[in-house]
Formats: sequence, C-alpha cells, structure tokens
Amino acid sequence: MTIETSANPLPAAPPPCCRHLAKVGFVVFCLYVAAMYVLALDQNFHWGLFPNQAEKEISAKISQLGDTSLPAEKHDAVMKDIVNWNTFAVPALLKAIEQGSPAIREPALKCLQTLSLKFYNVDLTKFGSDPAKLNQWWRDLQAEWAKAEAAAATEKK
Repeated sequence: MTIETSANPLPAAPPPCCRHLAKVGFVVFCLYVAAMYVLALDQNFHWGLFPNQAEKEISAKISQLGDTSLPAEKHDAVMKDIVNWNTFAVPALLKAIEQGSPAIREPALKCLQTLSLKFYNVDLTKFGSDPAKLNQWWRDLQAEWAKAEAAAATEKK
C-alpha cells in the first residue's frame, strides 16, 4: 500500500513562541518611537529627564558654588568654568537661581550676569534676581535667534 502525497502539503504550524512575534515586534517598535519622542522633547524643552554630559558637568560645577569651604581662587575658577560653557550653562543657572539653595543663588546669578555681559552684551542687573524676568530674557533671546535663523534660511533660497 502506498500513501499518496499531494504536491502542496500544508505548512507546519509555527512553534508556540513565534505566533505572536509580529505583535511583540510592533509593540517594541512603538515603545522605541515613543522613547525617542520623549528624548527629543526633553532636549528641546530642557525638562532634564535625560541630562547629557555637558549638563551633568555644569550641574556639578554649579553645586560647587555653594561650597563655602572652597578657597577664593578655586571658587573663581569654578565660576569662570561655568561662564565659559556659554549657552549650555544658561538653563542650569536659571534653574539654580529659581530652585537652588540661597548659598547657590547669588553665585549663580553672578555667573549668569557675567556670562550675559561677556557673550550677549546684556546687563542683567536691571532684572535683579527675579527668576521670572531672567527666564523671560532667555526665552526672548532664543526667539530672536530663531527669527534670525529663519531669515537666514529664507535668504539662502
């Protein structure tokens, strides 16, 4: 007796672990896209969820500002380092002025004032130590940069 085999045999059923592989892959992809979206938002709006190396170094330097045991020359060197970070230091300095301890607020304000005079030719003493006015100055400056960048981009076309 012979068993007849058909030309198109039925495919074997996939193993149980592979049945939902496409669904799991899609979920992993969606989570990856969501994570990248949150990362991009964090970088654009400075939420501080995922600090980069520069932000970590600036925060460490700013925390040294409140250390009263530092010699004066070391304290001045820390302030100079923070000022030299330029644009990267401004959000961290604003946060320190707004939320930091009183020992950090004054040196952070002094750093921000020095930085603004050195790089932007803006005297921030007119704003005093009001975090709202200082934050508004920074937002206005960024908006001014964005307008200048958009104007330069349209001129290239």
